[in-house]
Amino acid sequence: MRLLLSSICLFAFVSSDSAVAGELLGSDILVSARMPMSVDEAGVSVTVIDRAEIERLQAPLLLDVLRLQPGLSLSRNGGAGGFTAVRLRGAEGEHTTLVIDGVKVADPASPGGGVDFGTLASAGIGRVEILRGPQSLAWGSQAIGGVIAVETLAPDTGGMLSGRVEGGSHGHWAADATGGIALGPVALRLGGNWQRSDGISSFAEARGGAERDDFESHGVHARADVSLGGGFTADLRGRLQSSEFEMDGFPPPLYAFADTDDRSRVRDVSGAAGLRYAGGGVTARLGWQISDTFRRNFMPGAEPFTSFRSEGRFERVDAQASWVLSDLLSISGGLEREVSRLETASPSAWDPEPAPFRARATLDGGFVQAIVRPVEAVTLSGGVRHDEHDRFGGATSLGASGSARIPGTPLRLKASYGEAFKAPTLFQLFSDYGNAALRPERAIGWDAGIALESEGFTASATWFERRTRNLIDYVSCFGLVSPICEGRPFGTYDNVLRAKARGLELVAEARPVEGLDVSAQYSWTDSRNRTAGSPNEGRRLARRPAHSLSATLDYAFRGFSIGTSVQLVSGSFDDAASSRPIAGHVLADIRAAAPLAEGIELFGRVTNLFDERYETTSFYGQPGREAAVGVRAHF
Repeated sequence: MRLLLSSICLFAFVSSDSAVAGELLGSDILVSARMPMSVDEAGVSVTVIDRAEIERLQAPLLLDVLRLQPGLSLSRNGGAGGFTAVRLRGAEGEHTTLVIDGVKVADPASPGGGVDFGTLASAGIGRVEILRGPQSLAWGSQAIGGVIAVETLAPDTGGMLSGRVEGGSHGHWAADATGGIALGPVALRLGGNWQRSDGISSFAEARGGAERDDFESHGVHARADVSLGGGFTADLRGRLQSSEFEMDGFPPPLYAFADTDDRSRVRDVSGAAGLRYAGGGVTARLGWQISDTFRRNFMPGAEPFTSFRSEGRFERVDAQASWVLSDLLSISGGLEREVSRLETASPSAWDPEPAPFRARATLDGGFVQAIVRPVEAVTLSGGVRHDEHDRFGGATSLGASGSARIPGTPLRLKASYGEAFKAPTLFQLFSDYGNAALRPERAIGWDAGIALESEGFTASATWFERRTRNLIDYVSCFGLVSPICEGRPFGTYDNVLRAKARGLELVAEARPVEGLDVSAQYSWTDSRNRTAGSPNEGRRLARRPAHSLSATLDYAFRGFSIGTSVQLVSGSFDDAASSRPIAGHVLADIRAAAPLAEGIELFGRVTNLFDERYETTSFYGQPGREAAVGVRAHF
């Protein structure tokens, strides 16, 4: 802590009168890069989704917005509430870092440490950034595939109050509201959301599923900024989302996937408190963050009532500062300490009150980055990071990017190089299946592309490659004589896998006439096992569709709006041996909105218009055609 305080003080009282400083401190800064860089000049591959687009798509859950974005695929275990993994550029789901209002969200109690996107509501979200490629330079462990940074509406966002209520198919109801107020030096925004559904059968109806698995979720979020004068601001962030849903399981005597009455409750809490300084070309922040996920699985009427419970807690204290020295050079850096904790227990008929399993690990890190603008329209950046884990030791990560506009043309060239690592999870290190000798997973990746930026039309093409080594996989010890299996009769974890991903991303957006917005993206991703000697060497990695194409069209006129979205996803496989195929699918949505009064509009949508029956995970069904209608207001 003393080191963190020293670093923040070092940066906080340095000043500069650079013109670039004034421009950047007031412009559209790329939050996910953690450095004073605007979106336009970034060399990294990034997509920015604003509040207008989220409202236009009418999606209650954020995943329905994410699925339309380039380089991204998702798999969900059933309908609303089912565990959802988001994969960036063919990486594992647990290789995606989720950041909400600057808080790095994680669940250390899950075996792979991945984040569940299944219950993340879109209510109150003002902006989403999707940063692709290895990003450990800025974010440390886990960001092998990339970063998804979510920002809720800021306290000073225009509009005092907004809200929405809707109802639709399968007993779907949803409501949310958010409001802001300024009281002298205090700016506050508070919001809440609720939704429920009778749902669909998690066990796919096409395979015999019959009962509906319901879902209900409610949450609150808050942001507050307190101006202290002299360029200093205290900020507070908080979020709570609590969900309960039914899920299917593996009942005796066959222990095959089928309809059951199993249920789960999940509570996600995250928050942050910090002190910021901005002035004279310097921005700095000292803060504390926490992310806590509590999960309980149970079956009504069973004994014991609870079959599994877990709590994963992730705490982080950090100091970060950025300094624009001149039009030529900007630097940023930070120091961090992350502490991960888990507690799990699996009650059973023969042990209804088992002693909980607990574990803890710490990760200390620091990074420094620099931005150089040698000539007009050229931006170069680079940096280095080092982390020390209390178990496996150190990991050093590099990163660099560049962006240059070709003089006299609307073309911009972009390229980036990144390294990343993922620390072994507490479960992989310390559980009954753990291996304390595990090393971090490591990745090296690069991308290069060209973008056309003209009034009314933008387009880009990006090629990427990534190699990942030391991937951690479960090793079965049944019938295996090996030193790693000593004392672990059932199995353990080891750094045994390698993978390679490459692909192409094409994006185009246009406004041919006033009020008409058209966008399209195509992604080709080839993600394969490259483990020498493995029986699966050369095979495609599970649940990674090779092709994805999506397009949206929206037209607004005289307060009315109509729109449609279409997505085509190719087939994939559900297992490492590529023996269990998942068929591709085509989804089409339509939507419309009409004004009722000043600031009030009626809206409606139909999703999965052609009632496509599909799966993203084998045996788990996905919703068919659904319709919803509602009213929203902005005052």
